[in-house]
Amino acid sequence: WPVDVALARLGLRIARVLAGSDPCHATPCLRAYEQARRSRPTVEIRPAKRTDGAPSVDVERAGRHPDGDALVICDLDTPFADDGVSGAAKGQLNILVHRQQAPLASGAFLGMVERKHFDRNFVFRSVDNFIVQWGIESPGPKTKGKFAKVGIDPPGSPPRANSRGSLNFAGGRSASGQVYVNRVDNNHLDREPGARPFATLDEKSMSIIDSIHSYKEGMGQVKAVNKGEDEVRSQFPMMSRIEKCWIEDDR
Repeated sequence: WPVDVALARLGLRIARVLAGSDPCHATPCLRAYEQARRSRPTVEIRPAKRTDGAPSVDVERAGRHPDGDALVICDLDTPFADDGVSGAAKGQLNILVHRQQAPLASGAFLGMVERKHFDRNFVFRSVDNFIVQWGIESPGPKTKGKFAKVGIDPPGSPPRANSRGSLNFAGGRSASGQVYVNRVDNNHLDREPGARPFATLDEKSMSIIDSIHSYKEGMGQVKAVNKGEDEVRSQFPMMSRIEKCWIEDDR
């Protein structure tokens, strides 16, 4: 802070010089100001260590500007569909995460991407004219357990809405690690606590979302996912899966 004080004093004196009320010659004052500015210490930003077991977002990898948007790309496939099945969902999902609008939820989501939580996640819930949902880890060595619950971001102005292509945590709770994408405008979800989306998908990605096969709810999809891939292959061969997610860049 001493350097900042010196900068402020020099800046004030330069202003007086330009106004003709200070005897200091403009050139020496400007040189002194520039020298003081260059001597200011740089601050290295590092992610804070969490004490609650929740993932920390790596600032360098998850975006150099914490207030900017980040692009997450997810590869989606329908791995057990027969080769001859036409229309099986497959492609890349472009998810634009709005960190400035919802810093708490977006930070939690990016941390999960960093931890590879969503890799090889089955889209266990797919409801026509409603949503698709994923985030349950299948049994295996990569299972990380539960996530910490973050606070609720302000709704924004204008308030963020559950419109087509928006993404949010299921039930507005990050602790579950589950996210959903709105296939249509679901404004009735806006009334739920924490149910304000923090990311959006473009229309090309939504065409892939629309092609995901929908099974009737309550047929044992979650139970199958919890048992593992063999059970999913046997009972729900048209169930799609998020193969891999990564942070592409920040905007």
